[in-house]
Amino acid sequence: MWPRTRKTRSRAVPRAMVAAVTMLTCVAPGPAFAAPSVQGSRYGLPMPIPLVRLSGITAVSAGVDFALALRTDGTVVGWGKDDFGQASFARRLHGITAISAGLDFAVALRTDGTVVGWGRDEFGQASPPRWLTGVRGISAGGDFALAVRWDGTVVGWGGDEFRQVSSGNRLSGITAVSAGGDFGLALRTDGTVAGFGNDQFGKSSLTRRLFGITQISTGNNFAVALRSDGTVAAWGGDEFRQVTSARRVFGIRQVSASAGFVNAVRWDGTVVGWGRDEFGQASPPRWLHGVIEVSSGNDFVLALRADGTVVEYGHVVLPGHGRGDAG
Repeated sequence: MWPRTRKTRSRAVPRAMVAAVTMLTCVAPGPAFAAPSVQGSRYGLPMPIPLVRLSGITAVSAGVDFALALRTDGTVVGWGKDDFGQASFARRLHGITAISAGLDFAVALRTDGTVVGWGRDEFGQASPPRWLTGVRGISAGGDFALAVRWDGTVVGWGGDEFRQVSSGNRLSGITAVSAGGDFGLALRTDGTVAGFGNDQFGKSSLTRRLFGITQISTGNNFAVALRSDGTVAAWGGDEFRQVTSARRVFGIRQVSASAGFVNAVRWDGTVVGWGRDEFGQASPPRWLHGVIEVSSGNDFVLALRADGTVVEYGHVVLPGHGRGDAG
């Protein structure tokens, strides 16, 4: 679900500035990673910290230049780019159990098993079928979204240029889904993975070799999967060594792929990253610990800690140093 990236030489991440803002910590890149001009930039906009108090967070989801956080009371906080209301609309929600941020839209799962969408809706990606019920998991991609129901079937909606919607709708025996830019993955009950949609770099077909999988995550032109033994499988495009570097990590409990980079949570609560790193998005702060979930956006990462606080690092901006739009 992420935009195209250009190949750049990875550089060591300088010591980052850290600012505590209410219950969210924002880690901004040092001078060597100054954000490029917003106008005409090939990268995303620098992410602001939210202007609202974040506490009691149970889940996070990073999209392209915007982010969402789910509170324990079932409400949602959104911040960042808001040209289609993808950040601000979140304030209207309640009774939510899961969230997923896509390219410029988002979807959320309600307690009654129905799905709500908002943001850009050019291909119907923000308009889940009204008849859709009994949903257990959701995932927003580039211009489409996927939902898996408790009966193991998959429902997709939105853009279908590469049959990423229609092919997914034929699946059964599924426990989880992940929507990418133009392809999708589905995790079966037996630990195998089904791929569908655009197959450039083999990103949707190489799943046939996988087994013993417990979690899946789609990037822009590659994907990763977590094995039951804590190792990570990766396949597809490898321009930033985001695929080959995955072989070196172990002791992982959760992974999140994005535009040429990956972040993963270890069982000890620390985070490891690899791949594209010009903004430090693949270099988690060394002091970061107690993490239970990470979500990788286009150029930034959200890390949720066990105490309900959130750390944001990568292409971000501190208060008073740039953009500050939030919802």
